[in-house]
Amino acid sequence: MGMDLCYYGVKEENIPDILDGNFFEEDFSDSEPQHTLRVFSVKELYYVYSGGKELEEEDFQGKNERDLFIEAFLGEVTVSSPPGDIYSYCTCKEKVKEIANFLNKIDIKDCFEKIEKFYSSSEEEEYIFDIENIIDRFNDFKEFYNELVKNDLGVFIYIS
Repeated sequence: MGMDLCYYGVKEENIPDILDGNFFEEDFSDSEPQHTLRVFSVKELYYVYSGGKELEEEDFQGKNERDLFIEAFLGEVTVSSPPGDIYSYCTCKEKVKEIANFLNKIDIKDCFEKIEKFYSSSEEEEYIFDIENIIDRFNDFKEFYNELVKNDLGVFIYIS
């Protein structure tokens, strides 16, 4: 059984309360827009995008510096006091716009060439991808970010 990253559009004025840990009793299940990705899917998308690098536990904990691609999936800021030591993340609406513009410039199909080069120069076993599924998941994620921008929202992310 895997874990999910749940993404919820939030109003900018709610972000300080979220960061202060005052929003954990809030039920975001009816929030719109929202999106869900399996943690495995996020790791797979990063692997494809980065040409063979893997997300580490430290990335989820916010201990490693995040580039825009990682911020798209794991947020700009790690929320300091999530319940039950579950990681939670938050991104302001201005950063959401920056991330959406960044994601819109990526054609994930092109990233598979990096993977092919990585494996052709390596003695590791080849990783098997469901290419169409990965492309669809990435494009759905881009659409979610574009919806956030359209509605002038930040994003709250947590692992469930």
